[in-house]
Amino acid sequence: MWQQVLRVRPLPEDDFFLLGGDSLLASEVVTRALAVLSLDTTLGSTLIRALLATPTLKGFTAAVRDAPSGFGRAAAGPEPVVDFVGETELGFALTPVEGPAPRPQDPKDVLLTGASGFVGAFLLHRLLRSTGARVHCPVRATTPAHAEQRVRTTLARYGLRLDEADWRRVECFPGDLTQPGVGLSTTHIAELAHRLDLVVHNGARVNFLYPYGQLRPVNVDGTREVIRIAAPRRVPVHFVSTIAVVAGFGTAGVREVDEDLPPAHPDGLTMGYAESKWVAEGVLRRAAEQGLPVAVYRPYEVTGDRVHGACNTETAICSLFKTIAETGLAPDIELPMDFVPVDHLAESVVHIATHQQADGRVYHLTNPRPAMLSDVLERMRATGIALRTLPYAQWVGELVRYVAANPASATAPFVSLCVDRSRHADMSVKEMYLKGTFPVLGRSNAEEALAGSGLHCPPVDSALLDRYPEYFFASGYIARPAHPPGLGTPRAAAAESEHAACAVPMPSSPSPTSIRVLPDHPARTPGCSPNSQSSRPSCPMARPAG
Repeated sequence: MWQQVLRVRPLPEDDFFLLGGDSLLASEVVTRALAVLSLDTTLGSTLIRALLATPTLKGFTAAVRDAPSGFGRAAAGPEPVVDFVGETELGFALTPVEGPAPRPQDPKDVLLTGASGFVGAFLLHRLLRSTGARVHCPVRATTPAHAEQRVRTTLARYGLRLDEADWRRVECFPGDLTQPGVGLSTTHIAELAHRLDLVVHNGARVNFLYPYGQLRPVNVDGTREVIRIAAPRRVPVHFVSTIAVVAGFGTAGVREVDEDLPPAHPDGLTMGYAESKWVAEGVLRRAAEQGLPVAVYRPYEVTGDRVHGACNTETAICSLFKTIAETGLAPDIELPMDFVPVDHLAESVVHIATHQQADGRVYHLTNPRPAMLSDVLERMRATGIALRTLPYAQWVGELVRYVAANPASATAPFVSLCVDRSRHADMSVKEMYLKGTFPVLGRSNAEEALAGSGLHCPPVDSALLDRYPEYFFASGYIARPAHPPGLGTPRAAAAESEHAACAVPMPSSPSPTSIRVLPDHPARTPGCSPNSQSSRPSCPMARPAG
């Protein structure tokens, strides 16, 4: 299995990750082991932890061998009990203020992390379009030229154009959020600390499979290093988080979460990525208590832009749509489609960062008029994709079988969310994000900050939904249906549901008004896939998009 995944013949003591393995390949090798040896899929997370703890071929083989008896969990080590509140300690005192005060309303220099990712590319584009600032971009790279090329490639991937005058205001250089000073020299750090007017901290490792400890170095310690750079002159730090940090409220029975409600229930998040973002927010609050200007943004599902529909296809939601299209099966669940187009997100963050005081507020950047998964399925059927729905438990069984037959599928890392159980509720992790469980989110801070800006998130209606399948088809991410509507597509079969006594024919071209866009309201219910921040997430169950 290792040889097939890594394309090299390993020796017993060889390290999976030193042979070129990453989290995507780790997911694949675990999925292959579960499928070939007919192991219970609930052992997937255990085997991932075992591979991280002992990444040799010999160690992983022992963990797989012992997994059915329960000894595999011992090889992986017990799931550590984390004091999440304790983890939010800043760990250092901010020095007295020195130097001229930053001017975030008219920034001349901006530090942007995660510029080589999906959201980061749009943030960079918007910063250059709406300010005259020079944007400093630390990027995982070997040289400044390599760093710039990574950013240029990402912008081109999503159809973002900059002229050379714009590029002269972009300074890309190697950086690493896991290293002290973000991997920069003391001279470079001092220069940035003296010049910066604004920090937009968007970089993160997005992975829904790894435990908290594996994500802590980038997502938590990296936030501390960004604070160190901003601290001397108290440069405002604007942090891109995720709505997943409030999932613990839902399983605790809290039905509504306003932006000003202090975060709580981190032990109920049951997902390392959400836990790491929860702690990072806490670290920023500790810095704010010492006088650092801070703002936190929690977007929901970051989707393709409004013009082209260009998506980061390595996200959870894109993978779900691809799997549904390929299998013809969809779960019958009440999953809100709270889509926030990435260009609207970037515009909103930059507008608030340059027009509002960073006074510690949280902004829920969600869609005031979301739709439901059933509406997305309707639009998919309108393209000619034949679909039927199954009860959730039955659909999960089909998903497991599909991934077992296709272990390299982008869907593989999602399976754990469907089979792993919540720590504090009798449901899978994914079910924590369904309507009625995940709390309704207030968005009064966001609405107040954007009032009069002319920035409006488009409703999740047919106009928006139809843009995404077309992008998937045009890019080759999803195969275009052989029989589009009007060319003999068996509409009745496409509409078949396991809950219906008979198939109900769908109209050949559903009316845009048939989409059940929820009415505009200051509080909305999110679904299950947090924002991805990277161009190639460590696990595609992300943004999407450091």
